[in-house]
Amino acid sequence: MSDLHEKILLILDDREFATGEVRSLVGPRRYGDIIFKRRALIEHFRAALPEWARKRLMHLRSNEELALVRATLEASGEDAAVCVIAGRAGFMAPERLTQLIERLPYAEEDFTDRLYKPLLAFLRNAHMLVEQWPAFAATPLHTWEQAWQGSQRVQSVEPLDLAKIRDFLSFTCGSTATRHFNEVQIDTYYYTKRSTDKRKMLAEYSFYGLVPESMRPWLIQPFDYQDEGARAAYKMLRYYLADAALQWVHGAFEADTFAPFVERLLFFLAERPRQACSKERSAAAARELFVTKLESRVKQFLAMAEGQRINQLAASATPELDVTRQLERYLKLYRRHEKGFVFEHMVVGHGDPCFSNTLYDPQRYLLKLIDPKGATTEDELWTHPLYDLCKVSHSALGDYDFINNGLYDVGFADNNDMVLRVRQSNHDTLKPLFLQRVKALGHDARIMRLGEASLFLSMLPLHIDYPNKVIAFLLKAREVLDEVEGE
Repeated sequence: MSDLHEKILLILDDREFATGEVRSLVGPRRYGDIIFKRRALIEHFRAALPEWARKRLMHLRSNEELALVRATLEASGEDAAVCVIAGRAGFMAPERLTQLIERLPYAEEDFTDRLYKPLLAFLRNAHMLVEQWPAFAATPLHTWEQAWQGSQRVQSVEPLDLAKIRDFLSFTCGSTATRHFNEVQIDTYYYTKRSTDKRKMLAEYSFYGLVPESMRPWLIQPFDYQDEGARAAYKMLRYYLADAALQWVHGAFEADTFAPFVERLLFFLAERPRQACSKERSAAAARELFVTKLESRVKQFLAMAEGQRINQLAASATPELDVTRQLERYLKLYRRHEKGFVFEHMVVGHGDPCFSNTLYDPQRYLLKLIDPKGATTEDELWTHPLYDLCKVSHSALGDYDFINNGLYDVGFADNNDMVLRVRQSNHDTLKPLFLQRVKALGHDARIMRLGEASLFLSMLPLHIDYPNKVIAFLLKAREVLDEVEGE
Protein backbone atom coordinates (compact mmCIF):
# COMPACT_ATOMS: atom_id res chain seq x y z
CA MET A 1 0.00 0.00 0.00
CA SER A 2 1.44 3.37 -1.05
CA ASP A 3 1.43 6.55 1.04
CA LEU A 4 -1.38 7.89 -1.17
CA HIS A 5 -3.59 4.89 -0.38
CA GLU A 6 -2.92 5.20 3.37
CA LYS A 7 -4.37 8.72 3.26
CA ILE A 8 -7.81 7.42 2.21
CA LEU A 9 -10.43 6.32 4.74
CA LEU A 10 -13.63 4.57 3.64
CA ILE A 11 -16.76 4.62 5.79
CA LEU A 12 -19.73 2.41 4.97
CA ASP A 13 -22.52 4.03 6.99
CA ASP A 14 -24.81 1.07 7.70
CA ARG A 15 -26.62 2.43 10.76
CA GLU A 16 -30.06 2.39 9.15
CA PHE A 17 -32.59 -0.43 9.27
CA ALA A 18 -34.88 -1.20 6.36
CA THR A 19 -38.27 0.48 6.58
CA GLY A 20 -41.61 0.52 4.77
CA GLU A 21 -42.19 -1.89 1.89
CA VAL A 22 -38.54 -2.95 1.85
CA ARG A 23 -38.83 -3.99 5.48
CA SER A 24 -41.85 -6.10 4.54
CA LEU A 25 -39.58 -8.09 2.21
CA VAL A 26 -36.41 -8.44 4.31
CA GLY A 27 -37.56 -7.87 7.88
CA PRO A 28 -36.00 -5.49 10.42
CA ARG A 29 -32.34 -5.56 9.45
CA ARG A 30 -29.55 -3.31 8.27
CA TYR A 31 -29.01 -3.09 4.54
CA GLY A 32 -25.56 -4.63 4.78
CA ASP A 33 -27.12 -7.77 6.30
CA ILE A 34 -29.49 -8.39 3.37
CA ILE A 35 -28.66 -11.66 1.60
CA PHE A 36 -28.16 -11.37 -2.16
CA LYS A 37 -26.87 -14.25 -4.31
CA ARG A 38 -25.77 -16.32 -1.31
CA ARG A 39 -23.88 -13.49 0.45
CA ALA A 40 -24.68 -10.48 2.61
CA LEU A 41 -24.53 -7.14 0.81
CA ILE A 42 -21.59 -6.06 2.97
CA GLU A 43 -19.64 -9.04 1.64
CA HIS A 44 -20.47 -8.06 -1.95
CA PHE A 45 -19.35 -4.52 -1.14
CA ARG A 46 -16.03 -5.68 0.33
CA ALA A 47 -15.44 -7.96 -2.64
CA ALA A 48 -15.80 -4.99 -4.99
CA LEU A 49 -13.09 -3.01 -3.17
CA PRO A 50 -9.43 -3.15 -4.17
CA GLU A 51 -7.33 -5.01 -1.61
CA TRP A 52 -5.82 -1.83 -0.18
CA ALA A 53 -9.27 -0.29 0.30
CA ARG A 54 -10.55 -3.26 2.34
CA LYS A 55 -7.88 -2.44 4.91
CA ARG A 56 -9.03 1.18 5.01
CA LEU A 57 -12.74 0.37 5.40
CA MET A 58 -14.73 1.11 8.54
CA HIS A 59 -18.16 -0.57 8.63
CA LEU A 60 -20.27 1.74 10.79
CA ARG A 61 -23.23 -0.25 12.16
CA SER A 62 -24.34 1.71 15.23
CA ASN A 63 -23.93 5.01 17.02
CA GLU A 64 -21.78 3.25 19.60
CA GLU A 65 -19.07 2.93 16.93
CA LEU A 66 -19.02 6.65 16.14
CA ALA A 67 -16.35 7.41 18.73
CA LEU A 68 -13.88 5.07 17.02
CA VAL A 69 -14.63 6.58 13.61
CA ARG A 70 -14.10 10.10 14.94
CA ALA A 71 -10.87 9.15 16.69
CA THR A 72 -9.58 7.63 13.43
CA LEU A 73 -10.45 10.80 11.52
CA GLU A 74 -8.85 13.08 14.12
CA ALA A 75 -5.67 10.97 14.13
CA SER A 76 -5.33 11.23 10.36
CA GLY A 77 -3.09 13.80 8.74
CA GLU A 78 -4.23 17.11 7.32
CA ASP A 79 -3.97 15.66 3.80
CA ALA A 80 -6.18 12.67 4.57
CA ALA A 81 -9.42 12.15 2.61
CA VAL A 82 -12.61 10.27 3.43
CA CYS A 83 -15.24 8.60 1.27
CA VAL A 84 -18.59 7.96 2.96
CA ILE A 85 -20.90 5.42 1.30
CA ALA A 86 -24.44 4.67 2.44
CA GLY A 87 -25.17 1.12 3.55
CA ARG A 88 -28.34 1.30 1.48
CA ALA A 89 -26.41 2.01 -1.74
CA GLY A 90 -26.85 -0.77 -4.29
CA PHE A 91 -24.23 -1.12 -7.02
CA MET A 92 -25.61 -2.91 -10.08
CA ALA A 93 -22.16 -2.78 -11.72
CA PRO A 94 -19.68 -3.42 -8.89
CA GLU A 95 -16.74 -3.18 -11.29
CA ARG A 96 -17.50 0.55 -11.65
CA LEU A 97 -17.29 0.93 -7.89
CA THR A 98 -13.92 -0.82 -7.99
CA GLN A 99 -12.63 1.61 -10.62
CA LEU A 100 -13.89 4.62 -8.68
CA ILE A 101 -12.25 3.54 -5.43
CA GLU A 102 -8.99 2.90 -7.27
CA ARG A 103 -8.99 6.54 -8.38
CA LEU A 104 -9.70 8.06 -4.96
CA PRO A 105 -6.01 8.62 -4.02
CA TYR A 106 -5.68 10.84 -7.08
CA ALA A 107 -8.93 12.83 -6.69
CA GLU A 108 -8.34 16.56 -6.21
CA GLU A 109 -11.90 17.75 -5.55
CA ASP A 110 -14.87 16.78 -3.40
CA PHE A 111 -17.58 14.87 -5.26
CA THR A 112 -20.91 13.14 -4.69
CA ASP A 113 -23.14 10.90 -6.82
CA ARG A 114 -26.09 13.37 -6.67
CA LEU A 115 -26.90 16.90 -5.56
CA TYR A 116 -29.31 15.97 -2.78
CA LYS A 117 -28.99 13.11 -0.28
CA PRO A 118 -25.94 11.51 -1.92
CA LEU A 119 -25.33 7.81 -1.36
CA LEU A 120 -21.62 8.40 -1.95
CA ALA A 121 -19.66 11.47 -0.87
CA PHE A 122 -15.91 12.07 -1.15
CA LEU A 123 -14.29 14.78 1.01
CA ARG A 124 -10.75 15.66 0.02
CA ASN A 125 -10.22 16.94 3.57
CA ALA A 126 -11.36 14.23 6.01
CA HIS A 127 -11.41 16.73 8.87
CA MET A 128 -14.40 18.48 7.27
CA LEU A 129 -16.49 15.54 8.46
CA VAL A 130 -15.26 16.11 12.02
CA GLU A 131 -16.32 19.75 11.73
CA GLN A 132 -19.87 18.53 10.95
CA TRP A 133 -19.77 15.78 13.54
CA PRO A 134 -22.95 16.65 15.51
CA ALA A 135 -25.00 16.41 12.30
CA PHE A 136 -23.26 13.21 11.18
CA ALA A 137 -23.66 11.61 14.61
CA ALA A 138 -27.35 12.46 14.61
CA THR A 139 -28.14 11.02 11.17
CA PRO A 140 -26.25 9.61 8.13
CA LEU A 141 -25.25 12.25 5.62
CA HIS A 142 -27.36 10.62 2.89
CA THR A 143 -30.42 11.79 4.85
CA TRP A 144 -29.31 15.43 5.16
CA GLU A 145 -31.52 17.99 3.46
CA GLN A 146 -28.70 20.29 2.34
CA ALA A 147 -27.63 20.58 -1.30
CA TRP A 148 -24.04 19.54 -2.08
CA GLN A 149 -23.52 22.38 -4.54
CA GLY A 150 -19.84 22.76 -3.77
CA SER A 151 -19.05 19.21 -4.87
CA GLN A 152 -18.58 17.76 -8.33
CA ARG A 153 -20.99 15.09 -9.63
CA VAL A 154 -19.49 11.70 -10.40
CA GLN A 155 -21.26 9.80 -13.18
CA SER A 156 -19.17 6.65 -13.37
CA VAL A 157 -21.29 5.00 -10.67
CA GLU A 158 -25.02 5.39 -10.21
CA PRO A 159 -25.92 3.59 -6.99
CA LEU A 160 -29.51 2.57 -6.39
CA ASP A 161 -31.22 3.63 -3.18
CA LEU A 162 -32.25 0.31 -1.66
CA ALA A 163 -34.53 2.08 0.81
CA LYS A 164 -36.85 2.80 -2.15
CA ILE A 165 -38.94 -0.22 -3.09
CA ARG A 166 -38.52 0.39 -6.83
CA ASP A 167 -34.74 0.49 -6.58
CA PHE A 168 -34.69 -2.47 -4.18
CA LEU A 169 -36.72 -4.64 -6.54
CA SER A 170 -34.62 -3.51 -9.51
CA PHE A 171 -31.53 -4.61 -7.61
CA THR A 172 -32.79 -7.92 -6.22
CA CYS A 173 -35.10 -9.25 -8.96
CA GLY A 174 -33.46 -12.37 -10.28
CA SER A 175 -31.36 -12.59 -7.12
CA THR A 176 -31.13 -16.41 -7.16
CA ALA A 177 -27.80 -17.49 -8.61
CA THR A 178 -28.03 -19.30 -11.95
CA ARG A 179 -26.54 -22.65 -12.87
CA HIS A 180 -23.22 -22.63 -14.71
CA PHE A 181 -24.83 -23.46 -18.07
CA ASN A 182 -27.35 -20.60 -17.81
CA GLU A 183 -26.95 -16.91 -18.56
CA VAL A 184 -29.47 -14.25 -17.58
CA GLN A 185 -29.67 -10.68 -18.83
CA ILE A 186 -32.02 -8.19 -17.19
CA ASP A 187 -32.92 -4.74 -18.43
CA THR A 188 -35.70 -2.30 -17.61
CA TYR A 189 -38.38 -4.25 -19.48
CA TYR A 190 -37.19 -7.79 -20.21
CA TYR A 191 -35.68 -10.82 -18.56
CA THR A 192 -33.66 -12.78 -21.16
CA LYS A 193 -32.49 -16.29 -20.41
CA ARG A 194 -29.89 -18.22 -22.44
CA SER A 195 -28.50 -21.69 -22.00
CA THR A 196 -26.42 -24.32 -23.72
CA ASP A 197 -29.09 -26.81 -22.61
CA LYS A 198 -31.22 -26.12 -25.65
CA ARG A 199 -33.79 -28.84 -24.99
CA LYS A 200 -34.40 -27.42 -21.53
CA MET A 201 -34.84 -23.94 -22.98
CA LEU A 202 -37.35 -25.16 -25.57
CA ALA A 203 -39.27 -27.04 -22.88
CA GLU A 204 -39.45 -23.95 -20.64
CA TYR A 205 -40.57 -21.79 -23.55
CA SER A 206 -43.18 -24.29 -24.80
CA PHE A 207 -44.65 -24.96 -21.36
CA TYR A 208 -46.83 -21.84 -21.20
CA GLY A 209 -48.49 -22.58 -24.56
CA LEU A 210 -49.15 -26.21 -23.65
CA VAL A 211 -50.64 -25.83 -20.15
CA PRO A 212 -54.42 -25.41 -19.76
CA GLU A 213 -55.62 -21.81 -19.65
CA SER A 214 -56.55 -22.07 -15.97
CA MET A 215 -52.86 -22.31 -15.05
CA ARG A 216 -51.58 -19.45 -17.16
CA PRO A 217 -52.52 -16.57 -14.81
CA TRP A 218 -50.05 -18.05 -12.31
CA LEU A 219 -47.18 -18.12 -14.84
CA ILE A 220 -45.13 -15.55 -16.75
CA GLN A 221 -45.47 -15.84 -20.50
CA PRO A 222 -42.20 -16.40 -22.41
CA PHE A 223 -41.74 -15.12 -25.97
CA ASP A 224 -39.17 -14.58 -28.71
CA TYR A 225 -37.55 -18.04 -28.60
CA GLN A 226 -34.27 -18.03 -30.51
CA ASP A 227 -32.05 -20.94 -31.51
CA GLU A 228 -28.58 -19.37 -31.55
CA GLY A 229 -26.62 -22.44 -32.55
CA ALA A 230 -24.69 -23.45 -29.47
CA ARG A 231 -27.31 -21.84 -27.23
CA ALA A 232 -30.99 -21.02 -27.14
CA ALA A 233 -32.75 -18.04 -25.60
CA TYR A 234 -36.17 -16.63 -24.80
CA LYS A 235 -37.55 -13.50 -23.15
CA MET A 236 -40.14 -12.67 -20.51
CA LEU A 237 -41.54 -9.38 -19.29
CA ARG A 238 -39.69 -8.24 -16.21
CA TYR A 239 -41.84 -8.29 -13.09
CA TYR A 240 -40.64 -6.15 -10.21
CA LEU A 241 -41.46 -8.75 -7.57
CA ALA A 242 -39.24 -10.26 -4.90
CA ASP A 243 -39.07 -14.03 -4.79
CA ALA A 244 -40.46 -15.78 -1.73
CA ALA A 245 -37.04 -17.23 -0.85
CA LEU A 246 -35.63 -13.75 -0.26
CA GLN A 247 -38.55 -12.94 2.05
CA TRP A 248 -38.37 -16.34 3.80
CA VAL A 249 -34.67 -16.33 4.66
CA HIS A 250 -34.83 -12.74 5.90
CA GLY A 251 -37.61 -13.53 8.33
CA ALA A 252 -39.93 -11.05 6.62
CA PHE A 253 -43.01 -13.25 6.87
CA GLU A 254 -45.26 -13.04 9.91
CA ALA A 255 -48.25 -15.29 10.56
CA ASP A 256 -50.65 -12.79 8.94
CA THR A 257 -48.55 -12.56 5.75
CA PHE A 258 -47.29 -16.15 5.54
CA ALA A 259 -50.76 -17.69 5.77
CA PRO A 260 -52.15 -15.98 2.62
CA PHE A 261 -48.94 -16.76 0.75
CA VAL A 262 -49.19 -20.47 1.62
CA GLU A 263 -52.91 -20.50 0.83
CA ARG A 264 -52.27 -19.16 -2.68
CA LEU A 265 -49.38 -21.47 -3.43
CA LEU A 266 -51.27 -24.54 -2.22
CA PHE A 267 -54.39 -23.34 -4.06
CA PHE A 268 -52.36 -23.34 -7.27
CA LEU A 269 -51.27 -26.93 -6.59
CA ALA A 270 -54.78 -28.09 -5.64
CA GLU A 271 -56.40 -26.52 -8.72
CA ARG A 272 -54.02 -27.96 -11.29
CA PRO A 273 -55.83 -29.86 -14.07
CA ARG A 274 -56.12 -33.60 -13.41
CA GLN A 275 -56.07 -36.63 -15.67
CA ALA A 276 -57.49 -39.93 -14.45
CA CYS A 277 -55.05 -42.81 -14.36
CA SER A 278 -54.74 -46.31 -12.95
CA LYS A 279 -53.16 -46.92 -9.58
CA GLU A 280 -50.48 -48.91 -11.37
CA ARG A 281 -49.54 -45.93 -13.52
CA SER A 282 -49.47 -43.65 -10.48
CA ALA A 283 -47.25 -46.08 -8.59
CA ALA A 284 -44.90 -46.33 -11.57
CA ALA A 285 -44.71 -42.51 -11.86
CA ALA A 286 -43.94 -42.24 -8.14
CA ARG A 287 -41.18 -44.85 -8.35
CA GLU A 288 -39.65 -43.03 -11.32
CA LEU A 289 -39.53 -39.70 -9.48
CA PHE A 290 -38.88 -40.78 -5.91
CA VAL A 291 -36.82 -43.97 -6.35
CA THR A 292 -35.27 -44.43 -9.79
CA LYS A 293 -34.23 -40.78 -10.08
CA LEU A 294 -32.77 -40.86 -6.57
CA GLU A 295 -30.81 -44.06 -7.18
CA SER A 296 -29.41 -42.59 -10.39
CA ARG A 297 -28.36 -39.34 -8.68
CA VAL A 298 -26.68 -41.18 -5.79
CA LYS A 299 -24.79 -43.32 -8.30
CA GLN A 300 -23.76 -40.15 -10.15
CA PHE A 301 -22.61 -38.55 -6.89
CA LEU A 302 -20.48 -41.53 -5.87
CA ALA A 303 -18.94 -41.73 -9.35
CA MET A 304 -17.38 -38.31 -8.75
CA ALA A 305 -14.04 -38.14 -6.97
CA GLU A 306 -15.21 -35.10 -5.04
CA GLY A 307 -18.46 -36.88 -4.17
CA GLN A 308 -16.54 -39.81 -2.72
CA ARG A 309 -14.32 -37.46 -0.72
CA ILE A 310 -17.26 -35.50 0.74
CA ASN A 311 -19.16 -38.68 1.56
CA GLN A 312 -16.15 -40.20 3.33
CA LEU A 313 -15.62 -36.99 5.29
CA ALA A 314 -19.25 -36.90 6.47
CA ALA A 315 -19.35 -40.64 7.24
CA SER A 316 -16.10 -40.52 9.19
CA ALA A 317 -17.70 -38.02 11.57
CA THR A 318 -21.17 -39.56 11.64
CA PRO A 319 -21.52 -43.00 9.97
CA GLU A 320 -25.29 -42.54 9.52
CA LEU A 321 -24.60 -39.72 7.04
CA ASP A 322 -23.06 -42.09 4.48
CA VAL A 323 -25.18 -41.60 1.37
CA THR A 324 -25.44 -45.34 0.69
CA ARG A 325 -26.76 -45.96 4.18
CA GLN A 326 -29.18 -43.07 3.84
CA LEU A 327 -30.40 -44.43 0.51
CA GLU A 328 -31.00 -47.86 2.05
CA ARG A 329 -32.84 -46.27 4.92
CA TYR A 330 -34.95 -44.18 2.56
CA LEU A 331 -35.86 -47.16 0.37
CA LYS A 332 -36.93 -49.14 3.42
CA LEU A 333 -39.24 -46.30 4.46
CA TYR A 334 -40.51 -45.90 0.89
CA ARG A 335 -41.48 -49.57 0.72
CA ARG A 336 -43.27 -49.22 4.05
CA HIS A 337 -45.25 -46.16 2.89
CA GLU A 338 -45.49 -46.88 -0.84
CA LYS A 339 -49.30 -47.02 -0.80
CA GLY A 340 -49.32 -43.38 0.28
CA PHE A 341 -47.73 -42.44 -3.06
CA VAL A 342 -50.50 -44.08 -5.09
CA PHE A 343 -53.24 -41.85 -6.54
CA GLU A 344 -55.87 -42.26 -9.23
CA HIS A 345 -54.90 -39.19 -11.19
CA MET A 346 -51.96 -37.28 -12.63
CA VAL A 347 -51.62 -33.49 -12.64
CA VAL A 348 -49.99 -30.83 -14.79
CA GLY A 349 -46.74 -30.20 -12.95
CA HIS A 350 -44.62 -27.07 -12.67
CA GLY A 351 -41.64 -29.21 -11.73
CA ASP A 352 -39.85 -26.85 -9.35
CA PRO A 353 -42.17 -24.51 -7.38
CA CYS A 354 -39.62 -23.87 -4.63
CA PHE A 355 -39.66 -20.47 -2.94
CA SER A 356 -36.88 -19.07 -5.16
CA ASN A 357 -39.07 -19.77 -8.21
CA THR A 358 -42.10 -18.10 -6.62
CA LEU A 359 -42.42 -14.34 -7.03
CA TYR A 360 -44.71 -12.82 -4.43
CA ASP A 361 -45.94 -9.37 -3.44
CA PRO A 362 -47.38 -9.62 0.10
CA GLN A 363 -48.99 -6.18 -0.16
CA ARG A 364 -51.08 -7.13 -3.19
CA TYR A 365 -51.27 -10.93 -2.83
CA LEU A 366 -49.73 -11.26 -6.29
CA LEU A 367 -48.04 -14.61 -6.96
CA LYS A 368 -46.21 -15.71 -10.12
CA LEU A 369 -44.24 -18.91 -10.72
CA ILE A 370 -41.12 -18.93 -12.88
CA ASP A 371 -38.63 -21.48 -14.26
CA PRO A 372 -40.88 -24.52 -14.78
CA LYS A 373 -39.32 -27.84 -15.65
CA GLY A 374 -41.17 -27.39 -18.93
CA ALA A 375 -42.55 -29.65 -21.65
CA THR A 376 -42.38 -29.93 -25.42
CA THR A 377 -45.48 -32.13 -25.78
CA GLU A 378 -48.79 -32.39 -23.94
CA ASP A 379 -47.85 -35.84 -22.63
CA GLU A 380 -44.81 -34.33 -20.87
CA LEU A 381 -47.05 -31.97 -18.87
CA TRP A 382 -48.42 -34.73 -16.65
CA THR A 383 -46.67 -35.76 -13.48
CA HIS A 384 -47.24 -37.28 -10.06
CA PRO A 385 -49.43 -35.11 -7.75
CA LEU A 386 -46.95 -35.14 -4.86
CA TYR A 387 -43.80 -34.01 -6.64
CA ASP A 388 -44.53 -30.27 -6.70
CA LEU A 389 -45.85 -30.41 -3.14
CA CYS A 390 -42.58 -31.97 -1.97
CA LYS A 391 -40.71 -29.19 -3.76
CA VAL A 392 -42.71 -26.59 -1.84
CA SER A 393 -42.20 -28.48 1.40
CA HIS A 394 -38.44 -28.61 1.08
CA SER A 395 -38.52 -24.80 1.10
CA ALA A 396 -41.24 -24.38 3.74
CA LEU A 397 -40.16 -27.16 6.13
CA GLY A 398 -36.76 -28.34 4.89
CA ASP A 399 -34.83 -25.04 5.06
CA TYR A 400 -33.59 -25.51 1.49
CA ASP A 401 -33.36 -21.76 0.82
CA PHE A 402 -31.30 -21.19 3.97
CA ILE A 403 -28.85 -23.88 2.90
CA ASN A 404 -28.77 -22.62 -0.68
CA ASN A 405 -27.92 -19.11 0.57
CA GLY A 406 -25.24 -20.25 2.99
CA LEU A 407 -27.29 -19.36 6.07
CA TYR A 408 -26.26 -22.38 8.09
CA ASP A 409 -23.40 -23.81 10.10
CA VAL A 410 -22.11 -27.37 10.22
CA GLY A 411 -20.73 -28.23 13.64
CA PHE A 412 -20.45 -31.00 16.17
CA ALA A 413 -22.66 -32.04 19.07
CA ASP A 414 -21.26 -33.05 22.46
CA ASN A 415 -21.04 -36.66 21.28
CA ASN A 416 -19.01 -35.51 18.23
CA ASP A 417 -21.84 -36.20 15.80
CA MET A 418 -21.99 -33.72 12.93
CA VAL A 419 -25.00 -31.39 13.20
CA LEU A 420 -26.65 -28.74 11.04
CA ARG A 421 -27.64 -25.38 12.51
CA VAL A 422 -29.82 -23.18 10.31
CA ARG A 423 -29.91 -19.44 11.00
CA GLN A 424 -33.66 -19.00 11.28
CA SER A 425 -35.69 -16.39 13.13
CA ASN A 426 -39.44 -16.90 13.53
CA HIS A 427 -39.82 -19.93 11.28
CA ASP A 428 -40.68 -22.43 14.00
CA THR A 429 -43.94 -20.57 14.50
CA LEU A 430 -44.70 -20.38 10.74
CA LYS A 431 -43.95 -23.94 9.67
CA PRO A 432 -46.98 -25.34 11.56
CA LEU A 433 -49.19 -23.03 9.47
CA PHE A 434 -47.92 -24.73 6.33
CA LEU A 435 -48.44 -28.19 7.82
CA GLN A 436 -51.98 -27.35 8.89
CA ARG A 437 -52.96 -26.28 5.38
CA VAL A 438 -51.29 -29.30 3.79
CA LYS A 439 -53.26 -31.62 6.08
CA ALA A 440 -56.45 -29.66 5.41
CA LEU A 441 -56.03 -30.53 1.73
CA GLY A 442 -56.01 -34.21 2.66
CA HIS A 443 -52.29 -34.91 2.28
CA ASP A 444 -50.30 -37.20 4.57
CA ALA A 445 -47.43 -35.08 5.91
CA ARG A 446 -45.24 -38.18 6.39
CA ILE A 447 -45.49 -39.06 2.70
CA MET A 448 -44.75 -35.47 1.67
CA ARG A 449 -41.70 -35.31 3.91
CA LEU A 450 -40.44 -38.68 2.74
CA GLY A 451 -40.57 -37.40 -0.83
CA GLU A 452 -38.82 -34.26 0.38
CA ALA A 453 -35.95 -36.36 1.79
CA SER A 454 -35.42 -37.87 -1.66
CA LEU A 455 -35.06 -34.35 -3.09
CA PHE A 456 -32.23 -33.46 -0.72
CA LEU A 457 -30.33 -36.66 -1.56
CA SER A 458 -31.02 -36.19 -5.29
CA MET A 459 -29.42 -32.74 -5.19
CA LEU A 460 -25.99 -33.94 -4.07
CA PRO A 461 -24.32 -34.22 -7.51
CA LEU A 462 -25.93 -30.96 -8.69
CA HIS A 463 -24.22 -28.93 -5.94
CA ILE A 464 -20.85 -30.69 -5.94
CA ASP A 465 -19.08 -27.33 -6.41
CA TYR A 466 -20.21 -26.36 -2.89
CA PRO A 467 -18.91 -29.15 -0.58
CA ASN A 468 -20.30 -27.58 2.60
CA LYS A 469 -23.74 -27.40 1.01
CA VAL A 470 -23.56 -31.08 0.07
CA ILE A 471 -22.82 -31.98 3.70
CA ALA A 472 -25.72 -29.77 4.78
CA PHE A 473 -28.01 -31.66 2.39
CA LEU A 474 -26.83 -34.98 3.84
CA LEU A 475 -27.54 -33.71 7.34
CA LYS A 476 -30.95 -32.37 6.37
CA ALA A 477 -31.91 -35.62 4.64
CA ARG A 478 -31.04 -37.56 7.80
CA GLU A 479 -33.06 -35.10 9.89
CA VAL A 480 -36.14 -35.51 7.69
CA LEU A 481 -35.83 -39.31 7.72
CA ASP A 482 -35.61 -39.16 11.52
CA GLU A 483 -38.87 -37.18 11.59
CA VAL A 484 -40.65 -39.63 9.28
CA GLU A 485 -39.54 -42.58 11.38
CA GLY A 486 -40.49 -40.75 14.57
CA GLU A 487 -44.03 -40.25 13.36
